[in-house]
Amino acid sequence: MEGQVYTPREVARMLKVSERTVRRWVRTGELSALRFGRQLRIPPAAVENLGQPVTGAGQTRDRAVDWLARCREVREKLPVTSDSVKLLKELRSRRS
Repeated sequence: MEGQVYTPREVARMLKVSERTVRRWVRTGELSALRFGRQLRIPPAAVENLGQPVTGAGQTRDRAVDWLARCREVREKLPVTSDSVKLLKELRSRRS
């Protein structure tokens, strides 16, 4: 591994946010991090790219948004009295 890596506490101090916020960004995929056992280490490039649009392998947030949008579309198309559980289970089984 080349160069320096930061702890969540160091990143929080640099960005003037709480350590909890940094850990949440890592958990949601907004900030890339490396995990060594239970310890998180954040590369400087990840801090520099924070806030930029996510592309490539980090598109999990886009998939989650698409999934919610698909669920909403299905619910809107169903009659008010219809039970959507069966249809939503089918969507979940096709979810990738």
